[in-house]
Parts: sequence; C-alpha cells; structure tokens
Amino acid sequence: MFLQFAARRLPVLASLIPCVLFAQELHLKARVLSRAVTAPGDSTSHRIIEFDHPPGVEDLARLAAAGAEITGALPDNAVVVSGLAGDLPGVRWSGILEVADKLSPALDADAPMLDVVVEFHSDVPLAVQDQIAFNEGLLAVRPPVLLAIHVLFSATWEQLIRLAAHDEVAYIFPAANAPQEDGDLHACTGMLTLTGRVGQYANLVHGWDLGPDKFAHLSYVFGTLTTRVAAPLVQTEVIRALNDWAKYANIIFQPGQAAASDHTIYIRFASGSHGDNYPFDGPGGTLAHTFYPVPVNPESIAGDMHLDADENWHAGGDLDIYSVALHEAGHALGLGHSDKPGDVMYPYYRRNMTLSANDIGALRTLYGAPAGSAPVSVTSPISAPTPASPVSLTLDPVAASTQAAELTLTGITRGGTGAVNVQWQTDHSYSGRAALRNGTFALAGIALVNGSNAISVTAFDTAGQSASKTVVVRKSQPATVGGAPVSIRIATPAGTTVTTTASTLTLTGTSSGANGINRVVWQTAAGRSGQATGTDQWLAQGIPLWTGTNTVVVRAWDNAGATAWAAIVVERQ
Repeated sequence: MFLQFAARRLPVLASLIPCVLFAQELHLKARVLSRAVTAPGDSTSHRIIEFDHPPGVEDLARLAAAGAEITGALPDNAVVVSGLAGDLPGVRWSGILEVADKLSPALDADAPMLDVVVEFHSDVPLAVQDQIAFNEGLLAVRPPVLLAIHVLFSATWEQLIRLAAHDEVAYIFPAANAPQEDGDLHACTGMLTLTGRVGQYANLVHGWDLGPDKFAHLSYVFGTLTTRVAAPLVQTEVIRALNDWAKYANIIFQPGQAAASDHTIYIRFASGSHGDNYPFDGPGGTLAHTFYPVPVNPESIAGDMHLDADENWHAGGDLDIYSVALHEAGHALGLGHSDKPGDVMYPYYRRNMTLSANDIGALRTLYGAPAGSAPVSVTSPISAPTPASPVSLTLDPVAASTQAAELTLTGITRGGTGAVNVQWQTDHSYSGRAALRNGTFALAGIALVNGSNAISVTAFDTAGQSASKTVVVRKSQPATVGGAPVSIRIATPAGTTVTTTASTLTLTGTSSGANGINRVVWQTAAGRSGQATGTDQWLAQGIPLWTGTNTVVVRAWDNAGATAWAAIVVERQ
C-alpha cells in the first residue's frame, strides 16, 4: 500500500532496483530487498553493504581499512556505511537506500502537514543537519530529550520527499503527540548487534527459535543490580516486564542457571565501559541497551539486557525500572523500534505504558498467539492514560529517634488517575508496599538498623505520576553482649526464584545469632505479613500469592535488636 501511494505522489519512486528472489533477503519497513545486481553508489554516499556470511571482526577491520564508517546494522548480514572506497571480498550486494525506503509506511501522505522525526545517519554533524533543514525551508526543533541523530520537523508530504532525497537522511517517521519538554520521556538508542545499532528503517523478522511444542523457551539470569532499589524489588519489576510480553504469545520464561547458556537473557546493571563496545554515558544519558537474539548475535550475548547503574533508578518513580525493562524486553524478544507513537516499542520510553495492539501484533508475527487468545487490531495503539489530577502524599509526624527494631508510618494520598499505590524503601535495601483504604495507608514492619535510616515513601498512579516523601529515623544502639551477627537462610523452596501454580507458599529455613533469635517474620511486596513458627528452625505457612510475580522477604531479629533478611521471588502461573 505504501508503494502505491508513494508512486501516486512521486512516480519516480515506483522505479526501484529489479528484484531477483534468493534465500537471503534484507527487510526494510517499506520493502523487502531481494537483488542480484549491484545498485549505484559511491564513496560519498551511505550504502548498504551485504555480505554473503555473517560479518565478523575481519570484515569490520576491512571496512575500517577501506575508509568506511558503520552507521547502522541491517539484519541479515548487512551494514550501512559511509566513506567506502572500492569493493571488499565477501560482499554479496551493495546499494543505496531509495527515497521510498526512508519514508515510514505509518506516515499519512494525504495529511496537509505532518509532525515527524527525521533520523539522520550517525556520522552526520548537527551543522549539516541544520543546513539541510535551512535549504528545504524547514525549522529544526531539538528538545533535550531527542537523540543527536533525531530532529523534529513539521512539513508537507512534498517537503518530506525532498528531505528523504538527501543522502544524509536515514529515515522519517511520525513524531509522538507529546510535549517537547517532557521529563517523563527518555530516548532508547536502539537494538544492538555486534556490528552496530539496528537502524529505524529496518524491519526485524527474527525471534528466538520455537521448540517442538511451538513455544519459545527462554531463561533469564540476573547479574549485578542497581544499589538504589532493593534487589528483590528490581528482580520483581524486570520479571513482571518479561511476563507482560509472554502472556500475549507462545513464550515461556523461567529462571536460568548460567548467563552464557543458550536461550538465556542475561540482565545486569553496569557503569561506563562494561565489555560490549557500547559504554554507558553516566546519569541522564542512555538508560539501557539490549542485543538482538540469535542468529544475528551469538548465544553468549544474544538477548542480553544492560541497564546503566549510574542512573537514579526507582520502582514506580521517575526512572521506572519496569517501564524501561518492558521496552528492552521487547528488544530481547526480537522486536525493533516501532514507528507509531503510543507503542511501547516507539524509540522513546514513557513511564507506565501498556502494550499496544501494534506491540502485541508484532510479537505474534514472531511467536504466534496462545491458543484461545482473542485477535488484536493493529490500527489502534493503546497509550498511557492522560493524567486527570496530580497525585499528592502526606506523612504523619514520626519520632526522630527510637530503640525499636521496626517502624510504622501512616499517611494519606490525594488525587491521581486510576489506582494509587504506595511503596516504601529504606537506604538499607528494605522495601514493601501498603494497602490503601480511601486514600489512607499504614506502612507497618519497616525494619530499622542501628544508626541512621532514611525511609522513602512513594505514591504513584496508573498515569505514571508520583509523589515522594522521605523521613530519617535514628535507631539507638541497644546494650548487647558479644556475639556473631544475625543470619537467616531460606532452605525450601531452593533457589532465589521459583514458579508455582499454588495460591499460597510455604517456606522453611534456619536463622542464628549469638544473642538468640527473638522472632522470624515474613512480608510480601503486596503488603501482607505474618510471623513464622520457630526461630532457629522456622516454618512460614499460608503466605498468599497473587497471579504473576511475588517477592517475599523473611526477616529474623535477635534479642539485642539486630536483624537480617533473605528474599525469594515466586512466579505464580
């Protein structure tokens, strides 16, 4: 359909390179390239270089030696380069991006004016971008949230065609209908391959292989996590993002054993250069990146998700772990960036998005729909709801010092859109959630350590709005006798993550401390809690589980007030 209206508006676009079918194809969003002859192009233009094999280190070295700079990857077996002089061994085909290849099929050619994002090739300086805009009589807009290769324009269809004719322009797609200055909007730089970043113009058609049961069986393994959010809560939010994709397609996630195992997504937080040639840039820049699945990337890196440890991460707050993980999980499953604002896979993260019909439709083209699932319409993206009123949070006064091992905070919330949730987190990695009744909440069982305890309380609604308050409470050191610190271990179920179909959970374990264990208490992320039977050998029964991901924390206290905790993540199917 796109080529039909492109030909109607600009007849020359109908004259494309002749196509001869062969096994290996290059998939652009506007067409599929199947060719047997070399297309025009020279060292001054950006060119597609397709190898007859997956390009490796030697191929990249030859490209660099020939003066080429890689500006993008195009699965399968191709890269986009500039500055290449001459031919290289192993090159199957070389050609240029045509004007029609650069115009998103999501653009409306009949609209009088279009708000678009113009993506330039990564080697095009800002001054050249501005000169092209000036030559075409267009105003370039660059709010701080945009990537350096992106520029916002309002233009007619004819102006977009002229823009696309510039060699420096890589792709043009619809702009999000959102404020240009938006602190809740963050850029994703795109899916990674070992040869470069996948271009917005690429149409990705590969996912993980399906098993004999027609399901993709994938494992996940966690590495180093951010220290800004309690580790069990980080894992809960990431697993929740993975499962939100899996429920719409034939995908099964389960805890893995080793990061380098086949069909395994390795999830870790890292700073700066961390061994993959795509260093993070510190706070306020790139939040995360993810590698394309096999066969484009080898199993040791395929599907791996990396998040910048230097960012100020939150669970439900400003830099929301779940919202970023939901987008990156789409990449880990083989989805590229969508051209449609309102999709989770649009190139800019927004907090509290839900999967759109387009996101689900793209996923199902790779993995199929679960038996009995309802069809989706790919014409109506589902975006985050529009906030109706700000959410506010008030905490009741609390003593600045105490000798108690636990603290209870109370307060109220007002405003917000949809359901409002309240969660707490201390600077010693304890966390939990509260149950609300008519906006009133009580946060019980907040564990305190000796010395200073900063407790942050955050209320957040379904529109992504949040409000936070922090109190500092000092726990004085009680008189103690000498002895070893408290320790606690969950013996059964074994492992830090488990899967079950049961509605309740039973835990057993051990705890110890030279001052004698006083009690063992369990608490879920949903705010439910109870006391275990026994101390040195303890049993916790009837722990309620909701469908989905549950984090259960078990704490032990000794008679001197010292404490320790252990946690388990339970996925109820």
